[in-house]
Amino acid sequence: MFKNKFFLFSVIAVLIAIILYSLTGNETPQSPQTGDNEYLTTIQDLRKQKDDFLKTDKESPIKEKATFSGLKYFEINPNFKVIGTLDKFASDQTINISMTDGSAEEYEAYGNVSFEIEGKKYSLKIFKTPEGNLFLPFKDLTSNKETYGAGRYLDFGVNDVKNNQIEIDFNKAYQPYCAYNETYTCPITPAENFLNLALKVGERQ
Repeated sequence: MFKNKFFLFSVIAVLIAIILYSLTGNETPQSPQTGDNEYLTTIQDLRKQKDDFLKTDKESPIKEKATFSGLKYFEINPNFKVIGTLDKFASDQTINISMTDGSAEEYEAYGNVSFEIEGKKYSLKIFKTPEGNLFLPFKDLTSNKETYGAGRYLDFGVNDVKNNQIEIDFNKAYQPYCAYNETYTCPITPAENFLNLALKVGERQ
């Protein structure tokens, strides 16, 4: 059976993210305050838009659309929206990322992004896709338990980086389509992008 590639559906997530981030203006992004009702409403609206798309669109990976009532999500927690500092690599570096079908695809290693969650420092490698977008795959202590085993993803535009900083909202972390349909092929998060904490935000199994 034909295996749809990850980039066919990641464009949708990128467009949604770009629209949302554009609302914040061109200044260096600021973290929201806990209990920010406007922020909570924004995330809820994004989830509803995605659920509506998955239920009705022909490109949806959902097999039983008639009975589909929406994806599963952790509770929204504004404390998991953080500001990361990007250490961009001086020269182009590439890495082969394994895919769920056993193949591998080449990505540009764009840089390392460091941030703090609950007072602890973490770092993840961020990649640039052939389409020119930024791609941040990660695993955490929920992986293969409460979330998809190959990891979850976040997407950005290059212009989301401002003054070497980037807003990382783990409430927007999504599972690839291959978590919902085995005919899709998706990147497996590299081992170095493991976070030793349970990120109970975003999409879940």
